[in-house]
Amino acid sequence: MRKQVLLVLTGIGMAAVAAALWFLSRPERLGNINHSFFDPVTNISTLSFWAGEGDRIRFYFASNVEKGDLDIVLYDSAGNRITELDQAKELVTYLTMSYDDTYTLAAKYMDFAGNFQVDLCKVD
Repeated sequence: MRKQVLLVLTGIGMAAVAAALWFLSRPERLGNINHSFFDPVTNISTLSFWAGEGDRIRFYFASNVEKGDLDIVLYDSAGNRITELDQAKELVTYLTMSYDDTYTLAAKYMDFAGNFQVDLCKVD
């Protein structure tokens, strides 16, 4: 009986350590833009975040464009274009930031019907 209790406590302890390691090492989520439209819409959705020099940002992008145009562009605080995400059904790309700044990701959709999602995470 004592061995069984010890095994159960050991298992719980190992699960707690594994959960703590996962929680401490997971990427820092910076935000997302997620829209779905049945009728054509024209608008701009933005997401701003701060990143430091050398920070590595993961961009996940998925879309289903049924009609219209969709451009996903990253700008710095001065309005300079840093990068544009390629058009794709699904894309994961990484960017290492060159300087400390507040960046803005803009999703510009013109006469757009369909859906898209962009998720941003800071990774190690």
